[in-house]
Amino acid sequence: MSIDGRHAGSRVWLIIGAVIAAVLTVALISPPEGVAKKKKAKNAKVTVMTRNVYLGADLAPATGAADLGSAIDGAGEIYNEIERTNFPERAIPLAKEINKSKADLIGLQEVAHWRVQETSDGGAPPISPLGTLATETKYDFLKELMKYVGGKYKVIAKQDEFEGELPADIDGSDATGSGPLGATGAPGTVIAYGADLDARLTMRDVILARKGSKVKPIKKSVQMDQYEASLVADVGGAIVETDRGWLSVDAKYKKNKKSKPTKFRFVNTHLESADADQSVNEAQAIELTKKGGPLKTKMRAILVGDLNSGLLDPHQEDERQLAFKALAAFGMKDYGTMGDFTCCYGSPLDINEDPFDHTIDHVLANKKAKAKLLKAYVTGNDPDEITPSGLWPSDHGGAVSKLKLRK
Repeated sequence: MSIDGRHAGSRVWLIIGAVIAAVLTVALISPPEGVAKKKKAKNAKVTVMTRNVYLGADLAPATGAADLGSAIDGAGEIYNEIERTNFPERAIPLAKEINKSKADLIGLQEVAHWRVQETSDGGAPPISPLGTLATETKYDFLKELMKYVGGKYKVIAKQDEFEGELPADIDGSDATGSGPLGATGAPGTVIAYGADLDARLTMRDVILARKGSKVKPIKKSVQMDQYEASLVADVGGAIVETDRGWLSVDAKYKKNKKSKPTKFRFVNTHLESADADQSVNEAQAIELTKKGGPLKTKMRAILVGDLNSGLLDPHQEDERQLAFKALAAFGMKDYGTMGDFTCCYGSPLDINEDPFDHTIDHVLANKKAKAKLLKAYVTGNDPDEITPSGLWPSDHGGAVSKLKLRK
């Protein structure tokens, strides 16, 4: 059968037209050479941890002292307790917890720096006007801890908070000691207080970041401040403020080099514990949410810390819930350990069973974070972590949460 030439020609032109249309379509939807397609932001998976490492002693024997002599005796009790709770030993299981968690960002509380002056000169301001500040390091908790962390984390932010120095009667005898408050008594008096040395405490909170993580701290984004609300303590007649504060860093998560980063703010804090009606504790929580506070932001935000407040607290009064409720009212949601408790062992940390029965260590996130909890658990309650001398790593447990920050 023959084919009509006109029909064959028409068919050829139809085919050529279709090819040209296809080429034009590809050209219109494809980016020019050298222009990369814009990658969508991936869901960020971020692991965070809060860890109160315990300053080493209860300060109540000094902060509750009725007079100078009682304060010096109380300081001696505190000093001896620090020795018994042996941070260099406890730092080893604490560092193992940190490394095992592989948390991208970690908030540490009570990272104490204890210094001494072996010959007492009567203490130092703000508690005593008699002497000069002690400068010889007895225990630097941060330096000790980072030694065992072994280079897997770096310090991103550190803030000094409450500081106080007192003469300490460590042997319990007023007949021994040194300086103006030692065995010879204060100048012009016949009173001997038995001060053997001066002990100085600096309280610190710290943020760590894991090296090699997909979560990268943003340069020059660190912020920190102390709370206007603070507890006033009477230390043997000297009135001092127990300063506390917060610190934060902005960070970004990138799954790979081409993906769009997910940015968020990481905040660490340690709220007041000692006020009976928790009014200071609540006021500090509210400061976090007001102008100038780190949670007053358009960014995604994650807050970790020892809040000394929570809802799962069967043996505390309703006041213990005030700070947590203030944060919840602001829009912060709990992404912590839920029903697994984080608190607390009594000093000197040699209890043989797990007495944790409430939670004050939290991981919270704001609505903008669009967070989903993937995993959460408590550290520091495993008997395998007990040190050779029979100590738990801290009086608290750590709280680790793995979150997905959705698009």
